[in-house]
Amino acid sequence: MTNKAVLALLIFSLSTAASPQEPKPAQRQGSVTVSAGISKEQLALEDQLNAILLHADEFLRNGNAIEAIKQYESALDFVHKQSLLGEQKSRVMQKLARGYVIGNRAPDAVLIYSDLLAEKKPHCQSESTTDTDCASLQYSLGQAQINALDFQGALSSFQSAEANYAKAAKLTEIHEITMVDLKDQAQAKTYIAVALFRLGKTAEAVTTIKAAIPLLESVQSDENLQISIRDDAKRSLKEANTVLAHLQSVQ
Repeated sequence: MTNKAVLALLIFSLSTAASPQEPKPAQRQGSVTVSAGISKEQLALEDQLNAILLHADEFLRNGNAIEAIKQYESALDFVHKQSLLGEQKSRVMQKLARGYVIGNRAPDAVLIYSDLLAEKKPHCQSESTTDTDCASLQYSLGQAQINALDFQGALSSFQSAEANYAKAAKLTEIHEITMVDLKDQAQAKTYIAVALFRLGKTAEAVTTIKAAIPLLESVQSDENLQISIRDDAKRSLKEANTVLAHLQSVQ
């Protein structure tokens, strides 16, 4: 197998490994509204939406991306028709975009992530926030662009995500959050290296992946972190070393 073929397989495995974090559901109470001011009508609609999404998620886990996409599209249509579900739109769009990536419709995913980022543009340009929502969207956009073979676009997206993760890591005072941000920064660097390689910039790719590895090592070896965080860093470290080995073999 050629080095490019190995990297292509790695790109696919990286692209399908991570999924967006789900917002925590509203706490339910027996009164007409909950503490956040959510009505029973809205909660009922959210239950209907979550049922659709649950079926879609199951289809996706079982490898039926086509049916999953249909369900996600149905969920988005449901959100558009119900004004009380406006706050759920971003979550549903991200699920649909991920379905598109897995279902080999990456260009459609690119459009969705681009729209989501455009809506968040003012927030993403802030220099004082520790919120990584923008970085996560930029990362997801980069994944979709990689799968759509838009390596220049992916490079830009991952570079933006990497910079935002690095900024967030410096601004927070909570150790575990800092280390998670550093892990995410390193994972973005891994993708940057892959994009650089596909753009013919192998030397820059090697330098970039070498910078990612110590970050992942520091997270993987930090015994103060939850095991799930360390395991994710361990997996990413293995992938980064695989990328480095193949990049060095073609220099």
